[in-house]
Amino acid sequence: MYFLIKPLGSSAFKWGGVSSILISGAVNTGYYEPVPAPSTIYGFLKYAYIIMGIGSDAPEFSGPYFYAKGKESEAICVHSYPSGLLCRIQGEMCLFKIKEEQFEHRIGIALDRKQKITKEGYVYMQKMLDLSFISKEILGEEPENYGVMINVLDDSAEKLKNFVGPFGGESRPAKVYSVEPEFAGGIKKKLLASPALINSISDKKAEWKCGHAEIDIFKDEEKKIIIDKISVRMLSAGFDNGKRLPMFLAIMPTVEVKDNVKRIGMYSEKGWGSVVEI
Repeated sequence: MYFLIKPLGSSAFKWGGVSSILISGAVNTGYYEPVPAPSTIYGFLKYAYIIMGIGSDAPEFSGPYFYAKGKESEAICVHSYPSGLLCRIQGEMCLFKIKEEQFEHRIGIALDRKQKITKEGYVYMQKMLDLSFISKEILGEEPENYGVMINVLDDSAEKLKNFVGPFGGESRPAKVYSVEPEFAGGIKKKLLASPALINSISDKKAEWKCGHAEIDIFKDEEKKIIIDKISVRMLSAGFDNGKRLPMFLAIMPTVEVKDNVKRIGMYSEKGWGSVVEI
């Protein structure tokens, strides 16, 4: 079943980089994307399952998608690194890039969580996105609904409806809704929706300790949309019991996956390497 995680305000989805907290001011060389990393979604779901008494761990899920719906149109998008979304709007494909001026630059002060006070001089900068504004830009009309959409593969997840919890940078609140997206008439290509954590890549063949997969650049020649390179980065798989998991080579979306699979790479049970169709 599909769920929409809708931020109740602007959101910060940081994927890496360095934030230096200085008395003289904020320095931020981090990079931010229009959708959260799989580890952010996994942590949100695990927190929700525990708080709601559904279970002790996050359920299996696929995605994420960026979803927006207005009166006349619906957009289903997947991440296109860097700072982009590959969208299907009423059966038509388009590539939408987030511009630097569309980010909100905000200054904050770090908190001492034990003493419940701010840390003097610990200033930082955060880049945030208003997903409502981005949805309007994509649709060309005011959105009636929007957010980060996932497909949760657990019948017990029905209880997640209307849950509100911390999501993304600064633990800003988001609310969960159920949605019924319209996938009919899509391009029917298997696309990488979240980074795939692998050991190596050569000649468009990704390999990891338990398998391998053939990948290729995404092309829609009819619409003249070509993502002309396969991007890779070093990413951490997230955190486990407060400890950072190892760094891995990661294939960044969007690429086409040639194999008939639903996920590729390591830590796929935590949302990494999700393969979808739009």
